[in-house]
Amino acid sequence: MHVNSLTNIGLVRKANEDSFLADKNRGLFVVADGMGGHEAGELASSIAIKTLDDFLTSQVITNQKSKGLCQAIQKANELVYKESRLNSNCAGMGTTLTAALFIDYILYVAHIGDSRAYLIRDKSINLLTRDHSLVGELFRQGELTESEAYRHPHRNILTRALGTEREVEIDQVEIKINSGDLLLLCTDGLYNLVHDNEILREIIQNGTDMKKTVNQLVQIALERGGVDNITLILVSCDGQ
Repeated sequence: MHVNSLTNIGLVRKANEDSFLADKNRGLFVVADGMGGHEAGELASSIAIKTLDDFLTSQVITNQKSKGLCQAIQKANELVYKESRLNSNCAGMGTTLTAALFIDYILYVAHIGDSRAYLIRDKSINLLTRDHSLVGELFRQGELTESEAYRHPHRNILTRALGTEREVEIDQVEIKINSGDLLLLCTDGLYNLVHDNEILREIIQNGTDMKKTVNQLVQIALERGGVDNITLILVSCDGQ
């Protein structure tokens, strides 16, 4: 397993509200995009990432497998929600969270919000998650085309996020991994400016040079305005 990751504040935001975790020893990869003002957003995403990091020890992963991942996310939701209630400066804060866990050639993905997980296989790119956003709902209902969704002025309005409610609903995906598969986790600062086919093109063109791919994807987003924080993790999967 090979991993390359990168986060960038972008060209507009005053702070980086994204957080991420990339631990190939545990097979654990997570991205989170905070919201609620830059201080609150930073805090929400960092609490979420730290909670998963602390909760998902190698022993928990071995014994609980994907159940442990969901337990960790529920705990993160509890802590972010509690902080938002106790601290008036953080009222209403929350975060997206997209987590991936590799166990015995199986990829488990747990997801809340509009950060994304993609599987790249056989020179095609497949979205594993669905955006919990107003625009995502309208697109799935057929009320918006893909191009209209990219240009929609309210595309950042979330319908589900971690830490905004006492209880949270988690989407889960389970898929068998093949040799040569790639996993990409990213926040909307990337995919709102770099379309799926462009992401795939960069991955194919750069081949095994994953560091170059990650750097170039961030550079494209910056060249197109860098209007949001940009975070991505690219993982080369070993399957059987």
